[in-house]
Amino acid sequence: MKKITVFIACALILSSCAQEDKLVSLQREILSMRQDINELRDQTRSNTEAITNLTSRVDRLSQTVSQNTVEIEKLKTGKTSESKPHTYTQQPQNPQELKREGKEEVTVPQNDKQLYQYALDLYFKGNIEESRKYFVEFLKKYPDSDLYGNAVFWAGQTFYAEKKYKDAIDIWTLLLQKCDEGKIKRCIKYPDAMLKIGYSYIELGDVEKGKKYLQDLIQKYPDTEPAALAKKKLEALN
Repeated sequence: MKKITVFIACALILSSCAQEDKLVSLQREILSMRQDINELRDQTRSNTEAITNLTSRVDRLSQTVSQNTVEIEKLKTGKTSESKPHTYTQQPQNPQELKREGKEEVTVPQNDKQLYQYALDLYFKGNIEESRKYFVEFLKKYPDSDLYGNAVFWAGQTFYAEKKYKDAIDIWTLLLQKCDEGKIKRCIKYPDAMLKIGYSYIELGDVEKGKKYLQDLIQKYPDTEPAALAKKKLEALN
């Protein structure tokens, strides 16, 4: 009887030990799982931060694209219009070339048409400051050129591209004033200047003044492309 009792006791002890070992094993497994969970949480937090940063960057880029979509289309159109087969947009004819090291060559504009085209090409290549430098040089050298009004417009555009809206407004306002006074021979950029002044005031937060320029543009030049762009802008604002 004692043997049976001892056997049962041993069995219980062994069973208890086995249960305890199993419990310890389970606790270790739980601990390991908790560590894995913490690691996953850290990874998730890191991924979330990365996603947040990326999302923020995408939002900023999207906002920039949204704000400049009309501008990009206008630039494309502007380049196309400047590239029509008029005399003033033809490629420089027989320009002087200065040899530098190796095969590098520098084209030196020889007249108003070449200098205008040179400055315009720099703009569309993204060399904004350099472009402005040559447009200013053009304005000093060729005040009587048929391209003078165009050069004034693009000089303002270089500031607009850099988001220096007040400087751009000053230049474009001067263009409108000189055109109204008959001091510029050709004012084909007058509607474009009105459009961009409107855009600039809107960018500066003076929405009502910007709208006024856009509305005046539509009234004065209803069948022009700038007027069509002004309508779209006004619709977006409303």
